Amino acid sequence: MDLQELRQRIDGIDDELVKLFGQRMDVSAEIAQHKRQNNIPVFDPERERQKLYEVSGKVSEGREAYVTALYSMLFDLSRADQERILSPASELTDMIQNAIRGTEWMLPERTVVACQGTEGAYSQLAAETLFPLPSILYFNTFDGVFSAVDSGLCAYGVLPLENSTAGSINQVYDLMMRYPFSIVRSVRLKIDHTRFICVSKSLAIYPGADKTSLMMTIPHKPGSLYRILSRFYIHGVNLVKLESRPIPNRDFEFMFYFDLVTPVYSPSLMQALRELNELCDEFRYLGSYSEVV
Repeated sequence: MDLQELRQRIDGIDDELVKLFGQRMDVSAEIAQHKRQNNIPVFDPERERQKLYEVSGKVSEGREAYVTALYSMLFDLSRADQERILSPASELTDMIQNAIRGTEWMLPERTVVACQGTEGAYSQLAAETLFPLPSILYFNTFDGVFSAVDSGLCAYGVLPLENSTAGSINQVYDLMMRYPFSIVRSVRLKIDHTRFICVSKSLAIYPGADKTSLMMTIPHKPGSLYRILSRFYIHGVNLVKLESRPIPNRDFEFMFYFDLVTPVYSPSLMQALRELNELCDEFRYLGSYSEVV
């Protein structure tokens, strides 16, 4: 049998797989309705564990891990579809939609801004790029900037997140775990390509927001990060940055930071956010915004 004939056999099998996948998802949707009527949770770990055990015994030796990975993904997709059917919206997506509707068209021209450093520092240039007439308060530390925003002393804070020489600013990432805030704009300076974020205590999503930032902790077991990344792929969400930082005083636990480039108005992004929230131990939406260059 030549290669073309083998490929034709594969094509026929694929046609059957697609058909069976559709049938499986249809039955899964019926199960979702039954769960809603009987107040049964979507996730049934005992059922999934037993099913993985069964299917792993039905393949030839050496392929157990492959079929387990395949069915783990099928379970994830079925659960995601059931969640979509049972909860077309969520507290998070409602909050985002309310922020889109309730935010002004532009950042204010006059406002009080917290920056780290002194007069003439790059943080001042970043603040003046974002705000035409800022009143800038300078602090010795990044912690001071976050604290000024958190206390209400300053409406906004401007903080460096990465630069061309040092890479990511780890201290800022660590502080992001401690303070409640929302990223409302990002700016990348042309001088040294340092990227600054502008943070606010309240959630605001200004028009044109096409970048979203998230932080999350995920279960400490094989495949956890893969399941997160697969959601971006499934929904066509472009992941452009992934950082991980150890969580202080929590052994072997890491916080993951993600930057996504997709318009916040995209239904695919909203669906991805709903699903991600269910997969994580902790999940934080840091904001959606545009970047000034």
